[in-house]
Amino acid sequence: FVLKEHIFEAAYKDLEKTNGSTLPPLRNPTKLESTDDLTSLSYLNEPSVLHTIRTRYEQQIIYTYSGIVLIATNPFARVSLYDPEIIQQYSGSRRGDLDPHLFAIAEDAYRCMIRQQQNQTIIVSGESGAGKTVSAKYIMRYFATADDKEATGKLAKNNQGMTEVEEQILATNPIMEAFGNAKTTRNDNSSRFGKYIEIQFDKRCNIVGAKIKTYLLERSRLIYQPETERNYHIFYQLCSGIQAKDRENLGLKSWTDYHYLNQSGTGTIPGIDDAEEFDLTQQSLEKVGITKETQTQLFQLLAALLHMGNIDIGGRGDAMISEDDPSLLLATKLLGIKTSEFRKWIVRRQITTRSEKIVTNLSPTQAQVVRDSVAKHIYSTLFDWLVNIVNDTLSSSSPESVATFIGVLDIYGFEHFKKNSFEQFCINYANEKLQQQFNQHVFKLEQEEYVREEIDWKFIDFSDNQKCIEMIEAKMGILSLLDEESRLPSGTDQAFCSKLYQTFAAAPYQDYFKKPRFSNNSFTVAHYAHDVQYEADGFMDKNKETVPDEQLALLHGADFNFLVDIIQENNNSNSGSESPTNSPKRLSLMKKPTLGSIFKLSLINLMDTIGQTNVHYIRCIKPNEAKAAWEFEPNMVLAQLRACGVLETIRISCSGYPTRWTFNDFVERYHVLVPADQCRPKEKVDERKLCSAILDTHVTGDDRYQIGLTKIFFRAGQLAYMEKLRTDRWTEVAIVIQKNVRMYLARQRYKKIQAFILKLQQVARKKYGQANMQHLRKTKAATVIQSYWRMHVVRKAFLERRAFIIKLQSVARSMVAKKQFEIVRQHRAATQIQRLVRGWMVRQLCQRKRQFIIRIQSCIRRRQARKQLVVIKAEARSVSHFKEVSYKLETRVVELMDSLTRQKEEKGQLKVKATELEAQVRNWISRYDQLDRRSSQLEPLSRGTDQDVATTGKWQQWHNERQGLEKEYATSLSKIKHQDKEIERLRDELTKQKNEMTNLRDTSQKAVQSLSDIPNVTALKSQIAALKSQLSHTL
Repeated sequence: FVLKEHIFEAAYKDLEKTNGSTLPPLRNPTKLESTDDLTSLSYLNEPSVLHTIRTRYEQQIIYTYSGIVLIATNPFARVSLYDPEIIQQYSGSRRGDLDPHLFAIAEDAYRCMIRQQQNQTIIVSGESGAGKTVSAKYIMRYFATADDKEATGKLAKNNQGMTEVEEQILATNPIMEAFGNAKTTRNDNSSRFGKYIEIQFDKRCNIVGAKIKTYLLERSRLIYQPETERNYHIFYQLCSGIQAKDRENLGLKSWTDYHYLNQSGTGTIPGIDDAEEFDLTQQSLEKVGITKETQTQLFQLLAALLHMGNIDIGGRGDAMISEDDPSLLLATKLLGIKTSEFRKWIVRRQITTRSEKIVTNLSPTQAQVVRDSVAKHIYSTLFDWLVNIVNDTLSSSSPESVATFIGVLDIYGFEHFKKNSFEQFCINYANEKLQQQFNQHVFKLEQEEYVREEIDWKFIDFSDNQKCIEMIEAKMGILSLLDEESRLPSGTDQAFCSKLYQTFAAAPYQDYFKKPRFSNNSFTVAHYAHDVQYEADGFMDKNKETVPDEQLALLHGADFNFLVDIIQENNNSNSGSESPTNSPKRLSLMKKPTLGSIFKLSLINLMDTIGQTNVHYIRCIKPNEAKAAWEFEPNMVLAQLRACGVLETIRISCSGYPTRWTFNDFVERYHVLVPADQCRPKEKVDERKLCSAILDTHVTGDDRYQIGLTKIFFRAGQLAYMEKLRTDRWTEVAIVIQKNVRMYLARQRYKKIQAFILKLQQVARKKYGQANMQHLRKTKAATVIQSYWRMHVVRKAFLERRAFIIKLQSVARSMVAKKQFEIVRQHRAATQIQRLVRGWMVRQLCQRKRQFIIRIQSCIRRRQARKQLVVIKAEARSVSHFKEVSYKLETRVVELMDSLTRQKEEKGQLKVKATELEAQVRNWISRYDQLDRRSSQLEPLSRGTDQDVATTGKWQQWHNERQGLEKEYATSLSKIKHQDKEIERLRDELTKQKNEMTNLRDTSQKAVQSLSDIPNVTALKSQIAALKSQLSHTL
């Protein structure tokens, strides 16, 4: 940030008149500007507090103590401050041992509960987007996962470090966030309701259950969302994550298709996957005991609300709804109610008088209000039922086992917008109550400590907002007047405003109530943090939140059992001891409580609960409006510090004695302000007397401090004076120490220089002797090198001459050898050429002779062949030659026919013989079987010892016959095998003969073709044809 220079000028007389009140606030010492507790500042004022918080925030330290309050500045970035290791570090530690942290507040509450056996409350407050929900979530996680190292008898935890009850408690966070949180312009996960969670402990400090109380759910968000904001998360999760089958059954589409979701044009949050969040919500619902079947019914109810928002209400004067409106049909089907009745009482209203019932038509705007009121009633009933189910699951089964509890209150912070309505009025009313409780608690602590330390003190004046609270909740307060006007049939927002003007225009409320100058339909309330102007439009409708009795009766008689059950449970919880079987008519006759009266009663009960507990405070601060990481806007933070009461706490502290030190701490820090003989560290001294001696010596004025029993109390700014005295004393002591240290250092330096010079001289002499000796060694070495060098030069010249001569001789010998070799090569080449020429000439002569002889032989052979050809042609043309050929063919055919006939006969004989052999073999096999059976029958007889000889002979005969038959059988088998081989051979021979006959047929055909051109051979042709036919018949 940019530092700016501010110049302050004032006259001394003016300062005397104002007693210095116009002077700018004094700055704290530099070492205190980043202190972790604002109450330890020397000068407590708004600039110093803001500067300290800003300095720590720039160092990325988000937590700062302010007495009993923890200030948490939202970093808008992920920080590694909530890991399991850090949780265990704060477990068992005392507040102040470690850096400020919300875990330290949680541990302090836990230890107070154990030591005092008193219920505790942690109030987490701040404006939307300051980090309240996340802080409350981490506090619950701390209680569920921290290990108590001191307690005994604690239950064993699972692998994640939590028991089943603790897991269920943490599972409530995703459920409550899905059904009660939404995206706003200030916060992507803004809680649209307040909640107070009681974490219940038994006598052994085990978590045995939990209980949730909710306050003022923002019902109007269901039907309308400003630009860039969203409806409750669960609707977008449902549209993104539900399975395809259920999506089809419920008729769900994209979020852009529903009027209740698409008004702002925003349906997604950067970095958030609604489908994954829907899975987490389902798992959390199952953990708290809501089955899959019940979840399906719950999602069916949510889908019905989305379709209800799409019902098209038309008409000009009177409202009209089409009978076949798809959204109407689908919504009534899912709700299990009659379409005609629901449609009828959306566009009409029934007024009941003493004598008759009058039915009138509604305008389109009024019909939309009725439709939206039904939707809001169903959703708020569903939300209350869900909270009851969670409480039934988490609450301890045996109430007597609950010894103490720690409550975590996540409540909305003070709100001030351009347009403020009924919701902001209720929220600021709650903050007024909490601020009053906070001021009283701080004042009470201050008073108790003053009394306990027995010091003289005066009553501390602090801003009491009791009159503002009375104006709101008194018998004739704003809420009572609103309820009164809401119950009148002709009541209007304007009439409500007029009553406010008449009631609060005079004392004693004129300081807290103001009438705007340019508006007759609004009013201004002077809250503790800021004056807020409220627009009265819609106050009555939001306060009544009434649903027509006909619609209530329709919902009570629905076929959808889940809807009927949650409505009846909600009526039972609201009516207390009333019977759950009350009829809708009976319910309509009862006096319905307004939303303002319900909230007022629940807030009074909450204050009673908090008043019976020991309270711890966490104030969440939103550092910038753009939700940018590590950006700090001073004006915005200062306004929040004022709104959350931190500066008021500091003002109360400044009115008394804000700075307090124990005797031990004071002596330990400021003992340097007295002579050494009065404070000896090794001797035990009276700390109280020593503190009095220090203060009497350096502080003038009895009103600057008070000495109690165990502590010293200082006025604001006195600690800075003591720090200045301490700094001055340390400066004096430091000068003396510096003088002696400088003397000591100079003497040490002189001794070091002297020792260094002596050592340097030794080194110089040593270096000179070494250099001289090195010169002598070099001289001797040079002589040796010269002798060797001269020898090397002479030897090198000799070797060069010898090498030259040897090379010259080799060159000469080489030239002579080359000349001799050339002569030898020429002689050899000439001889080779001569040999080749002579051989070529002889070969040429032989080749010519050989070609001449071959040519003569070919001529002679050609002449002889021509003569032979003439003779062959003449013979071929002769008849006698043809007859001879035909005769040879006929003879060959006859031979073949005889051979074929003979083979057929042999084949027939072989077949007959084979048949006989087969019959004989079968006969033998049958005889063999008979003998075998007979032998098996006679075998027992052969074993007897008393058989006669005749039987033995007969048996021997049979045995011999059997052996003979076996031999004959074996012989027959061998003959059959031989005959099979013979038959195979005959088949092969027959095949060969067929092939030969085929060849003869082809030859005869060729002969006929060659002789067909010979004259006078008709007879021969006929003979050949007869032979062909005969041959074909034979084949």
